[in-house]
Amino acid sequence: MKLFKIKEITDIGKKVGFAFVFVVAMMGLSMPSANASLAGKGLISPVNHFPTWFSDTNGTVLQLCLDGDGATGMCFFDPVIPGNATSEATGFGAEAFWWSADAALNLAGGGRANLVLALEAAYGAGDPAPNDQFAFGRIRIRVDIPVAGEYKIWHPFLNEVDGNCAPEVYNATAGTRAINVTRDIGGAAPFETMLSGEVGPFLIWDPDIAPFAPDGYVGDPNIDHEVIGGHCGVNYFRIEGPVGVDLDGAGQNFVETNLFSVTGKIYDEANTPPGIEPVRATYFRTTNATTGNTTARINVWVKAPITATVALSGIPQANQNGPMTFDDASTFFKRATLNAANGLSVPDQVTVTATSTNGLQTVQDIDVVDDVRISLATWTKATGEIKVVAFSSDKISPTAGGTIPELTLRIGAAAFLMPQVGVPGRYEVVLSGADAFLIPPARVTVTSSQGGSDTARTAD
Repeated sequence: MKLFKIKEITDIGKKVGFAFVFVVAMMGLSMPSANASLAGKGLISPVNHFPTWFSDTNGTVLQLCLDGDGATGMCFFDPVIPGNATSEATGFGAEAFWWSADAALNLAGGGRANLVLALEAAYGAGDPAPNDQFAFGRIRIRVDIPVAGEYKIWHPFLNEVDGNCAPEVYNATAGTRAINVTRDIGGAAPFETMLSGEVGPFLIWDPDIAPFAPDGYVGDPNIDHEVIGGHCGVNYFRIEGPVGVDLDGAGQNFVETNLFSVTGKIYDEANTPPGIEPVRATYFRTTNATTGNTTARINVWVKAPITATVALSGIPQANQNGPMTFDDASTFFKRATLNAANGLSVPDQVTVTATSTNGLQTVQDIDVVDDVRISLATWTKATGEIKVVAFSSDKISPTAGGTIPELTLRIGAAAFLMPQVGVPGRYEVVLSGADAFLIPPARVTVTSSQGGSDTARTAD
C-alpha cells in the first residue's frame, strides 16, 4: 500500500496557490458536505511555521509525521530539496502530513478505485518558501467505471444527519477514472479553515484487532488494517454500481474494503520545543512639555503553551526585562516602562523566550511597532473630497531629538503622505481637487514608518 501512497503525493498538484479549493471532475453529483470533527490546532511551530498539532473530537492529537526518510517507515513526505533554505530548515519538501488514511479496491476487468483522506501541509507556490505555508484537508475519490450508470460510494467522512450517513451518488460514464473527485479545504495562517472542513475525526487503527498500532503512532502505513472513527460507524470504502454490473469479478454489483493504510504521529509535547505566536507588540511614547523628557512603554502579548515559562528581553532598560505573566486563558503579557534616560531608545524588536517544563527552548524576535488608529475617514459626495485623521501612539515632540513617525494614507495603489497637524501624534490629510475620488473607496489604510497600521471603512 505504501507505493500507492507515495504515488498519490506525486499526483497532488504542486502549483495550487489556493486558500480554498473545491474540485469535482464529474457530472451528476449528489454530495452533501460532511460534518468535520477536528477540534483544535496547536501554536505555530518555530521550525516549520505550521501548526504544531491538530486534534479531533475523540481526543487524538497529531503532529506532522516527519520520522524516517519519507518513503519508508512510519511517515511519508516529500524529501528535502537541496539548496532550498526553507526545505532544509523544516526537514521536508513540498508536502508533509499530519494524518492520512488511504484505501484501494480492485475492480473486475483490471479496474481500480482509490480513496485518499488526509490532513496535509504544503506551500502555495509549490516549492517551500517563507510565509507561503498552508494546510488543508483532502478527500479524493478515483474510480474506473466499467459500465455507465449510477454509482453509490460510502466512505468514513460522509455527511452525518441524525446519526445517518447517505452515500455520495454519481451518474458516471464508462472509462478510466470516470469518477475523479478531489475536495481540498484549507488555507494559510492562522490555519483555521480546515477545522470546518470535511476531514475528521482521524481514523486510527482499531485497538481491538491485532496487530496493534506502534507506540507513538495511530497506525503503520505499511500494513493495511481495520480502523475506527468514521461517521455513522462507516469504517469502510464501498462502491455499489447499477444492478447487473459485475464490479468484483464474481458477479456482485458492489466492492468493499475495511482495510486502510494509516499514517499519523501522536503529538509528543515533552520533546517538542514550545511554540510562540506573537499577538501584539506596540509602544507608546510621549514628551513632557515642561521638562522636555521623553518616556515610553512597550506592551507585548504572545501565545505560548500554558505549561511554558515565558520571558521578555531586548529592552534597553535592564530592569524591565523578565518573566511574562499568563492571563489564565491563552496569552502571556508584559509591559516594559522606559524612563527619561531610555525613552528615545525604543527597540525595533524585542526577544521572547519560551521554555518547556523539560528545558526545551524557543527564542523569537518580535517587531515593536507604534499603534496607529484612524479616527476619521469621510467622503463628500458633492466634491469627492476625502478627509482622514489618524493618530500614532508615538507622540514624541519634534524638539526631543528622536525619530518622528511618518504616516501615509493608502487607497488602492495610491499613497498620500499625511502631515502632522495639531498635537504630536495627530495626522490629517484632505484629498480634493485633482486628488478627489468620484467613487468612494470602501476602506482606507494608514501605515506608519514605525511599523503600525490601521484600516477603516469610509463614511459618507
